[in-house]
Amino acid sequence: MQGENNMGKVSMMVINFMTNQCGWGLQLVDGGNLGRDGSIREQQIKFKAPHPLNLIAPHLMIELRQVGYVEINGANTDGIFDKLNGWLKQKWSASQIQADPQYCDLKFSTSSFKSRGSEGENNMGLRSMELVDFMTQQCSWTLITCNGGNFGLLGDKREQQLVFRCDDHVQHGEHHVMVEFRDQGYIEVNGLHDAQDVKSALDDYYIRQGCTHYTQGFFEKEPYCDLKYKTPGNFYFRSGSTNNLGKRTTELAHFMGNRGWKLMLCNGGSVTGQSGNSHPGCHVKREQQVKFTRARPGEPADLPLLMIEMRTVPTHLVGYQGFIEVNGPNTNGIYEKLGQYLQQTMLASPMGPQPYCDFLYGSDVFRLKECSTSSYDRRYNGYLNGESNFGRYCMRLCDFMVDHVGTWDLVVCNGNSMDTNFRVNKDDVRSVTGREQQLIFRYRPDGRNVFMADNNPSPAIGRPPLQAPAYWDQQCQQGKVGHMVVPATAEEKAWLQEVMDQFARKKSTRDRQGGPMAERFRVVSALRSEHPELWDKYANRRKAAIRSRQGSEPSTLVVPKTMDACRALRERCTHPTHGNPSNEAFLLHGSNPTSAMSILSTSFKVDFAGASVGTMFGPGVYMAESSSKSDEYARDENTGGSYDGLFALIFCRVVLGSSHVVVFFWLL
Repeated sequence: MQGENNMGKVSMMVINFMTNQCGWGLQLVDGGNLGRDGSIREQQIKFKAPHPLNLIAPHLMIELRQVGYVEINGANTDGIFDKLNGWLKQKWSASQIQADPQYCDLKFSTSSFKSRGSEGENNMGLRSMELVDFMTQQCSWTLITCNGGNFGLLGDKREQQLVFRCDDHVQHGEHHVMVEFRDQGYIEVNGLHDAQDVKSALDDYYIRQGCTHYTQGFFEKEPYCDLKYKTPGNFYFRSGSTNNLGKRTTELAHFMGNRGWKLMLCNGGSVTGQSGNSHPGCHVKREQQVKFTRARPGEPADLPLLMIEMRTVPTHLVGYQGFIEVNGPNTNGIYEKLGQYLQQTMLASPMGPQPYCDFLYGSDVFRLKECSTSSYDRRYNGYLNGESNFGRYCMRLCDFMVDHVGTWDLVVCNGNSMDTNFRVNKDDVRSVTGREQQLIFRYRPDGRNVFMADNNPSPAIGRPPLQAPAYWDQQCQQGKVGHMVVPATAEEKAWLQEVMDQFARKKSTRDRQGGPMAERFRVVSALRSEHPELWDKYANRRKAAIRSRQGSEPSTLVVPKTMDACRALRERCTHPTHGNPSNEAFLLHGSNPTSAMSILSTSFKVDFAGASVGTMFGPGVYMAESSSKSDEYARDENTGGSYDGLFALIFCRVVLGSSHVVVFFWLL
């Protein structure tokens, strides 16, 4: 049994719909394996912080399967399939094989995934980080999420799903470090070649806790990680399914944050050992991968974190107890607020601090169902491995922390399941599934905005708009769709960069609200709006401007400087026969992504003019030739999403006609 399934394929269908059609940002993909051999699969997909760039950014899922396969799902954006093909062959000696299109889009076989010994040692973390480095540093894709799972009778067949997004730039870090906790007595670290700034400090951190460098045995010729420690006996807490991996994770995240590395992801798994004639499910070995990325310049990495872990612990074949563990500092009184919420809505009972967590609650709201009513299935796959309400309470906690308290962002949601065995007679042992879900929130003292996709799309005009641009999509040229937002071509982005570079001035005006001026503005992503109805109105007004200037000399026109910056953009405003009699040009308008998307859909609204900084010349649409001037009004989205830090400029095609130039403006 090799565990082939279409969960990745179906997940990507959902991801593409939610991101590219609805504008929501993919945050996490979290899977789990249940049943005797892990063949009962679950997948949670979480979205957050809608942003305009989600509408165009493609995603790619790469799944590593320890049985010897690499499976890829997603579009072949910018030839990424060929790049992966070459890298996998060169790095992992992989060979492409026939893929079943119902399961994946591209498939490779490889013998590069290794495991050894009876303690669950494997090189999946090492291989994952090699792939992350290739995708981020060589292909400029952004790592969004990484999700692990275990299947097989012993849970020792690992699966790892990594999802990347193509933004034409790596948005939140090219450098990553993974620390893996293994409660058999080890800590493994991968990615240290990108983290020389923290390597010695991390080494000292664990040595001071009694850890020692692991010495490879005689038969361990090939290293499975960059650095490995043997932990002291009291480092991990184990009592049944209760453990302190959550506490160890938050401690490590605090340490790394103080050194400029942000917690990005974590995912857990469990490997089941067998001893004598015991039933699978005994001697569980826990694993937890914790991933960090280097914070961007000026970005705080040391903001407080809070982990909330929901767990069920089986007590007999159809019974269980529910618990909620909290780890992290009591930032801004969050323990009191959270405690009140848990007691009111999740029937929680305070149980106080514990050796394995900072505070523990008992809870009676978790519900687990059977996957099958068949007695054979329950005997084979165990009990309580069907539907649960963990997802429901997971989202309720998110709503409370993110929306109600309002100063926390969800960073991690990591689910896991493990079996507890009960002997029903001297010859028979049955397993019962326990659930776990870790949520980690990062403190965010400032507010946030939310972009929402347009719920009322523009209607199609049903006819070709007047003189539609030849480079538009055919559907828009014919007026068959109301509005399309498409990615700008690489050539168009280069044109925009020309204008940004030539008209940036190292000079601020009264509207720049503090902070140093940028040395350079870089175009990292661009969207082109194709709106037949708005274009039709624009083209008719352009005709009117031409009529109003009949008989006037072209030399009387005041031509914006931007027309000299880029020949290709100037040609778009110039008719091959009639030239540019309406004085058409491209000018800049600073905004934020939310407002920019609204403007693309409905055009400018003069009623909103000056809402943020006022109006010098009264109500109107304000444009600029200078990119540094427009930057004074540009803002980022500030949603807590991965696109924070990207500011919006609208590159507007305008008809100026005859202009009135103000040479001096005196305030009397």
